[in-house]
Amino acid sequence: MAEDAPLADLRVVERASGLAASYAGFLLAALGAEVVKVEPPGAARTLPGAAVMERGKRSATLDVARAVDAACREALVAGADAVLGDESMPRVPAVEGLVCCRVSAWGGASDLPSDEALVAAATGVHAMQWSWSRRPVWLVTPMVAYMTGMLAALGVAAAVFARRRGAPGQEVRVSGLRAAFALNSGTYVTGRETRGSLSQFGDPRGQMPTYSLFRTADGWLFIGALTPAFLVKLMTVLERVDLLADPRLQGSPLAFGIPEIKDFVRRELDPILATRTTAEWLGVLGAADIPCGPVRTREQALRDPDARGLGLVVPLEDPRLGATWQPGEPALFSDTPAPRPRPAREPGADTAAVRAAAPAWRRPSFAPSVPPPRVCLEGIRVLDLASFIAGPFCPMLLADLGAEVLKIESADGDPFRLAAFGFVGWNRGKRSLVLDLKRAEGREVFLDLARRADVVVDNFRAGVMERLGLGWETLRGVNPRLIHTSITGYGSSGPLATRPGFDPIFQACSGLMAAQGGAGDPVFHMIAYTDYSAGALGALATVAALLARERTGRGQRVDVSLFRTSYVMQAAEMILAAACPSPPAGGRDFLGPGACRRLYACADGWVCVAATAEAHAAALGRLVGVPLALDDPAGGAAAAALERVLGALSRAAALARLAAAGVPAAPCVGFEELFADPLLHAAGCVVEQTHPALGPLRMSGAFIDFEATPAVLRRSAPLLGADGPAALAEIGYAAERIAALIDAGVVGRPA
Repeated sequence: MAEDAPLADLRVVERASGLAASYAGFLLAALGAEVVKVEPPGAARTLPGAAVMERGKRSATLDVARAVDAACREALVAGADAVLGDESMPRVPAVEGLVCCRVSAWGGASDLPSDEALVAAATGVHAMQWSWSRRPVWLVTPMVAYMTGMLAALGVAAAVFARRRGAPGQEVRVSGLRAAFALNSGTYVTGRETRGSLSQFGDPRGQMPTYSLFRTADGWLFIGALTPAFLVKLMTVLERVDLLADPRLQGSPLAFGIPEIKDFVRRELDPILATRTTAEWLGVLGAADIPCGPVRTREQALRDPDARGLGLVVPLEDPRLGATWQPGEPALFSDTPAPRPRPAREPGADTAAVRAAAPAWRRPSFAPSVPPPRVCLEGIRVLDLASFIAGPFCPMLLADLGAEVLKIESADGDPFRLAAFGFVGWNRGKRSLVLDLKRAEGREVFLDLARRADVVVDNFRAGVMERLGLGWETLRGVNPRLIHTSITGYGSSGPLATRPGFDPIFQACSGLMAAQGGAGDPVFHMIAYTDYSAGALGALATVAALLARERTGRGQRVDVSLFRTSYVMQAAEMILAAACPSPPAGGRDFLGPGACRRLYACADGWVCVAATAEAHAAALGRLVGVPLALDDPAGGAAAAALERVLGALSRAAALARLAAAGVPAAPCVGFEELFADPLLHAAGCVVEQTHPALGPLRMSGAFIDFEATPAVLRRSAPLLGADGPAALAEIGYAAERIAALIDAGVVGRPA
């Protein structure tokens, strides 16, 4: 625990063995919390990437059958701010003032084991991934578990923030089911007319033809010409300006995903991109300010000199592995910097020290607010200058936690308003003000808002806020308690800071695409994993900065980048060491790592089989009448026998047979089924909201359950500028002044 870190005064007891809860503890420790991992005697660290996941924590082996260890554990719980646990450990009895975070796969809605693949199947993650054969795909990176951990860490920080303002201690519940919906919040939206737009027309190269993977002379490259300006630059560099006159390519590239247009554009561009090496194209496209990135393996990403130079990858001497390279901290803080990463400790290495320190642990007491907060971030005012996905997702999470979020847009609005249903999924709970920040009068209005705000979130490229006259020094000058969170592509400073960056660029350069593709072509993930992770880590870092402000009285700048996030979001797989094996890789339309852990087609759908014990394998063998072992390959004779048997059954019958045999399995749920699935409804994954233009919608519910300060879904996403006059009246602007600003075009008229 560093004395000046964002979470320097936070004490957490971790009692977990699964990836999700361990990752939550990793994030809290990375932000400076004192995390004590309590492990039972003889506990084996089987978690992949334990050298990263247990980093920065202290480890105490406690045998609660012994009085001294039972007393030690009780003292730790009595003095901690929070206990973080999962299904591998018994619940902690309620203690006054204590935040208990319970992490689970199913949120009590199913008795199936805690298994990433089963949760991904049951929530549509497998079925929605783009594939060449239009069949479900088994994802090799445990995105659901990682997002569950991010949400758990956010839930702990938010509940502690509420308690320090007068809320009681409480239970916080986070499930893999809801985390999967968080990862798809812009896709899992449906209404009377259409469905989430990001799910349509995709293939493993991408959804839009100029926002896509391209084969080069020696590898692969991702090009992110997502806006009209970038499209013009791309066609100019490729000497195909003639294509801009084609009637099929008028308007925004966001509309080019129709298969006929996509095929046409790729036929024209593929031969051009194949003429040069990846490095040559990176130079040419980068010089033209076109978003792009190379496809690399994780090992190549960990060796990247730019990542090492920026501190995204750091050297650590691990007690077991020796010299390693691992991800750096999740965010940068200008006033209370996160501590330097510390190597994982051996199991039980701190037992004696923890036993000695536990009796002195005392949970801090705080003068309660009157009345106490009803939601975690009650009274916190957020100005949201962000667009696309990563930027808006951060303040949307803050809105769910109870913050008052005002989205400030130009007259053209967030470009992703074109993705109407997706926009709703990234911007619920907010209000909207149209404000011209390029004019002095608009900047004056913004600074008046900032004087009364607690948080500003932007995702402009580095330097844009300064050019607008709204940089950190200016904001701090008008409000020293302000938290300014920037979510950028490559960071707010450094040699790469001015580069444009979108989610798939970092999927490519971090090894995520190559890992899914295995020995085959790289795979563009339908889930905008870097974006959602950056938004979630941005929300966590913002709440951590608010907690630090409670201690210091000062605001600060918080820097979250997609480049940095791309390492942190797959931390257990991101370790470079001589003795460390490579994580599992996928393949073309990957169905699973083995016969016992694989996706299988039924007569009317797909199922996910996730056998992990020899007894499961034996039961599967009896089911199909062939010997079957856990290590049988996914394409072998045993898998073929399973294909024949399950393929002749309906999905419901196959699941019934598998359940009767005691084999863990789940349906691969498709988009059409998500909103009516009884399990997902029981788990609180789906809610209904009414949008002023789109009408009744079904979409993701709240992602975190708080016992005492529940999450709130106040409203659907706002119409452009709908709340401008009201928002300005709330800070004291007279009606005449508001009318004059509207007439002058400084403030937009409500839509």
